Amino acid sequence: MTSTDQTRNLPLPQPRPRGEAPAGDLLLARVQELNYRSSRALEGHVVGPHGQNLTVGEAQARAELIDRLIELEQLRGSLRHRRVGRLTRVLTLLTVTVVDLPIMLWLASSVFNVDWTDPLGLPLAISIVISVLATGGAATALHHLGHNQRQHKNARRQLDWAKLSLGSKLSLVTVGLLVGLMGVVMFVRVYTEGVLSGMNDLAVLMAVLVALVMVVSATLVFWTAFRDGSLEQDDLRHYSESVRPFLAKKREYEDQAHELSCQYDLLRRQAGQAAE
Repeated sequence: MTSTDQTRNLPLPQPRPRGEAPAGDLLLARVQELNYRSSRALEGHVVGPHGQNLTVGEAQARAELIDRLIELEQLRGSLRHRRVGRLTRVLTLLTVTVVDLPIMLWLASSVFNVDWTDPLGLPLAISIVISVLATGGAATALHHLGHNQRQHKNARRQLDWAKLSLGSKLSLVTVGLLVGLMGVVMFVRVYTEGVLSGMNDLAVLMAVLVALVMVVSATLVFWTAFRDGSLEQDDLRHYSESVRPFLAKKREYEDQAHELSCQYDLLRRQAGQAAE
């Protein structure tokens, strides 16, 4: 019998069952898997602020570029990217809710002859609906127009009228007409009520005061939206929010891989000490 025949008759090596694999090999395999997932974490896809299909790495690169541009302009003294404080936004919302809405409700209730001795009924319901729609609609329109005009903001957070396009100028004229109309309506209504109540001396003063409050409140809504950040900051915020979950997952993979690598090194040292 030749040596080849003897080798052929030997039993074939059997693969080691998974449960019997050394702990170190399992740890090393898991570390390699986590490192692989970490390296591929930025290859996922996100949608950009303008509908682009980007990888996470591309979105992160664009966010870093916009961030450097914003920082450079701020170092040069530009205020264009400065955000409006939270307190200012809260005060603007409170002004619309606490000041504009009650005044508009009083105006609507006067028009529809709500009897406040027995207010429940259709006139009050119509007055509430109209006042909410008018207040909310005006505030939304002014906020939208102010938000859209941020692209024409200069380094001092002001509008350069000479550099505005025709469409932008028409939008600003619309804002002025809307604010002025609100003031005129309030003036006429308060003045009429004052005269009918016999307060001829105070009618003009009260009408001017209420109209001024409405004009200031409406202007505050527009300028708060106009001065709140820039288009570049909107893009940066979108990129950052899109990339953040992928970066968190990548960091999680790296932390797990580091922890298992430490356990693997500990096992190797313990095995070396046992062999000695």
